[in-house]
Amino acid sequence: MLTRSNVLAFVLGVCLLQRQAELPPFPGFLMFVFGTLLILILVKRRLQRFAMLSRIVLWLLFAGLGFFWAGCFAQWRLGDALPVALEQQDIQIVGVVASLPHSIRHGSKFLFDVEQVLTEDAQVPRRIALAWYRSPSRPARDAFDLPDVYAGERWRLTVRLKQPHGNANPHGFDYEVWALERNIRAAGYVRADSNNQRLSAMVYEPGYWVERLRADIQQRFEYQLDGKNYVGVLQALATGDQHAIPPDQWQVFIRTGTIHLMAISGLHITLISSLIYALVFAMWRRCPGWSTFLPAHRAAVI
Repeated sequence: MLTRSNVLAFVLGVCLLQRQAELPPFPGFLMFVFGTLLILILVKRRLQRFAMLSRIVLWLLFAGLGFFWAGCFAQWRLGDALPVALEQQDIQIVGVVASLPHSIRHGSKFLFDVEQVLTEDAQVPRRIALAWYRSPSRPARDAFDLPDVYAGERWRLTVRLKQPHGNANPHGFDYEVWALERNIRAAGYVRADSNNQRLSAMVYEPGYWVERLRADIQQRFEYQLDGKNYVGVLQALATGDQHAIPPDQWQVFIRTGTIHLMAISGLHITLISSLIYALVFAMWRRCPGWSTFLPAHRAAVI
């Protein structure tokens, strides 16, 4: 029943949903899928005599399942939104710093995974983007004004949020789509509050551990290459975080046509993985004992 044509029909159903200007109502999804299933059950015996008609019904069924599956995910993702009534309201939350904080003028920015909403009757999306500013009147960094924030830390914060909004200029950067792709469903800033407190120095989950490791690598670069003008480039190549590259260096990359070297694309990853595959395959097959235990091509894939 699960043939290539049926899988293709499922993918086409997913693509059909992506082409809709707005999401159909959820009951319509259920009616379409259950209606197709009912037709398939009722005429199953008769369709056995007409192979082509049976395939068409199956294609419609799998297309409907793909449409329904994509619709459910879209409803689930868009349902995790900040209510309009809570925009620009003080909300107290508990969560984890989910990305490498990077410096901005008068503060820093980072992603934050919300674990608990302490404000009564408030609803906050799972992932938000936060900025934490220090007072503009204090040019120097003050530990009591703006504490150091590291990836993987659990904090209790008072924040003000708003839904992601962007310009609708043709061929311009679409901030709302960018935020939706990264599951950032609200953005805002941390309010000055005596209740803002670090609750845990590290939350030991795989994603947060990786972010903390990236932060440690960046700190080592800064320590070993203190004062070097290329430290931001090495940090970007090693950890993928490009915020440490100064604007004047970005202008050099743009004017010389080498800006693509700062982007780790799928093509780069494919090239490196192919080279590693070939190297491991060539070495593994030269050891008969290893090949007896595990075929060379499987070892190379791993």
